[in-house]
Amino acid sequence: MEIKVVAEASTKLQRWFVGWGVSFLINNDLLFDTFSNEKVLKKNLLKLNIDVKQLKYVVISHEHWDHYGGLFYILKNNPNIKVYICSGFSKEFKAKIKSFNVSVIEVNDFDEIKLNIFTTGEITGKYNGNPIPEQSLIIKNDKISIITGCSHPGIIEIIKKVKKHFAEPINLVLGGFHLHDKPLYEIMQIVSEFKKFEVEKVAPCHCTGKNAIELFKQEFKGNFIKISAGTKIILK
Repeated sequence: MEIKVVAEASTKLQRWFVGWGVSFLINNDLLFDTFSNEKVLKKNLLKLNIDVKQLKYVVISHEHWDHYGGLFYILKNNPNIKVYICSGFSKEFKAKIKSFNVSVIEVNDFDEIKLNIFTTGEITGKYNGNPIPEQSLIIKNDKISIITGCSHPGIIEIIKKVKKHFAEPINLVLGGFHLHDKPLYEIMQIVSEFKKFEVEKVAPCHCTGKNAIELFKQEFKGNFIKISAGTKIILK
């Protein structure tokens, strides 16, 4: 199974000139999040030789602009796609998606999207003091891999929920860990928790923050994967 990073932005300079957010492509037919800028998403899909019409599934982690910015471009050009959203997303957002007459699956609980690819189900986090529903993606081979959008519920809470469903070891945790505003001691504690869960490889990006990314790099050394648009990860 293969993961391709379609788009990723994590710095102030990127936010100004390119956009913000993430988008990951799994096995050329499932898109997890759609970045903030549909022009960038479109351009990068073309670079990867991906026709938007070949996508069968799109999963939106949470209802923030930097994760669904390219969604409506996809829906306009692929009416056969299935869209996985959290049931707790706003009525307005749901209505806009449904106006494209695509198949919409509102996620509550852990569920299988396609063979060996699962949603964690809706997990509630906090953003600016308000609750925000979010889902993450799980890929199962001999081991499991976890893909996150922003980890508003807490990256450790997400891992704990995944481990309730799978006994297999964790091969990889990839995505935004939302540690950019966390103090150093808290980041160090989270890195330590990764070690306790025996996570083999990490690929933090987007909202993880520079300090946290550097700490993960120091701790995981050769098992740290640097993420940028175009990065490809083969899962064994």
